[in-house]
Amino acid sequence: MNISMHTIMIGSLLTSPIAGFLQCDSVEPSDEPGWVADADADAEGIIALESLFDGEVPAARSFKQQELSLKQLGKFVFFDKISVPKGKQGCVSCHDPAAGFTFPDDKVNQLQVAAPGAVPGAVGSIKAPTNAYVRNLPLQEQCDPSGLPCGGAFWDGRAEGNVDPVIAGATTHAGVEVFEGSAVLEGLFAQFLGPVADQALQPFPNPVEQNISPKQVCAHVAKAPYSLLYRLAWGEKIDCTDGGFMLSFKRIAVALSAWQSSDEVNSFSSKRDKALAAEIGLEGENVAFPLEGLTAQENLGHELFYGKAGCAACHSNTPVLGAEDPNKEGLDPGELYTDAAYHNIGVPRNPSIPGPPGSPGFGARTGDPDQLGLHKTPTLRNVDKRPYKGFVKAYTHNGWFKSLESLVHFYNTADVSSAGATAAKFGVTRCDPSKPDWTEAEALAANCWPEPEETGTLAIGVQFGDLDLTLAEEAALVAYLKTLTDTKTVKPPPLLQ
Repeated sequence: MNISMHTIMIGSLLTSPIAGFLQCDSVEPSDEPGWVADADADAEGIIALESLFDGEVPAARSFKQQELSLKQLGKFVFFDKISVPKGKQGCVSCHDPAAGFTFPDDKVNQLQVAAPGAVPGAVGSIKAPTNAYVRNLPLQEQCDPSGLPCGGAFWDGRAEGNVDPVIAGATTHAGVEVFEGSAVLEGLFAQFLGPVADQALQPFPNPVEQNISPKQVCAHVAKAPYSLLYRLAWGEKIDCTDGGFMLSFKRIAVALSAWQSSDEVNSFSSKRDKALAAEIGLEGENVAFPLEGLTAQENLGHELFYGKAGCAACHSNTPVLGAEDPNKEGLDPGELYTDAAYHNIGVPRNPSIPGPPGSPGFGARTGDPDQLGLHKTPTLRNVDKRPYKGFVKAYTHNGWFKSLESLVHFYNTADVSSAGATAAKFGVTRCDPSKPDWTEAEALAANCWPEPEETGTLAIGVQFGDLDLTLAEEAALVAYLKTLTDTKTVKPPPLLQ
């Protein structure tokens, strides 16, 4: 039976009588396996429910709308501050789109770096990484040709995405149980299982983050005006009973993963993307750098990135995805600028970040001393995106670096032990080890680099640290990195603004 047409705008119509439909019990899914309510959502999070069907719906259209509903559910949850105490922290608190989905308070970035939690006085022990451009993350230890670990989410990869953990200490897994045996749901949403969905389960119950139990998360979403999106996506009302809340919680994590994989989060709208797209449109497969849409300095930076500086050895997704030409000279429109592998680049200890000395990263999970200090390569997309000019970002896993300029200079001159190396040409030396807690500002003023936080598996002197770049070439690299900043910025749904 075809139910009469309804149009609901979440947010703008909340004060109208029709808003009661958002939580009414009269909208029941059919028992038919292909059932789905036909929903659409624009980029501002306004949901238009054009029709509800109890019977056959054209699969191509209905399934598309079902997927859109899942993504919009994830978006609402992402921006909703679901925590204990109430309203203190949400996903967006640590992953603000205006800051490239990283931490939005530059005072914190300059000092303790680790994000404060919902509970007063609670604070993490590592920098919040970006959670944009994380779609297609491979499962733990299934991708790197060099033998180094790779795949998974978090700096140490503990959100593996695997049914059976590869390494002890992996996080809770969201698997096919979320589909309850439905081939339709699995066919639609299995693409969103993996490291990102596993990661999404973790911040809610973490006492130094959102500090809220899975059952409380379920109850919050069930009472939220956007709860209808859960039913539109999954074909049934959210279940927060003792026997159902964990399944619902995992489905919410899948929704977060779905939104983080969406074109809205991964807009590929940077200057680099637009310059490349313009030439692909004109020349087809004959496109090549330099690009007319980039400046001479930016094109030089690109040439160095894929050539002399060797940045693409770690900051290219094509080896992970199995392309025949690993680097493609930067011509891949979908380049993610990360190999999803783990490296120890010799970052100095950050004396301002809470926690014990050192950050063992991946090695903390394996107990292998040869893997201490390995951290996942972050994407370089939006590496310079900031809400306003002068906003200070924190770089690397512990936020020791405060600018792209100093980080690129470190990559160029970090090998201070080799005679005749680039460091010697710049007069860069090892900072006095008797002073253990050097800040970036102090090190730059003294023209030295401190000892690495962890000395195992150092890439300095092997992959980088002696690049023989001039200051002009360093500046060109920074200029190219800045072309990776998206011109689009996701806004919260109107209901949550």
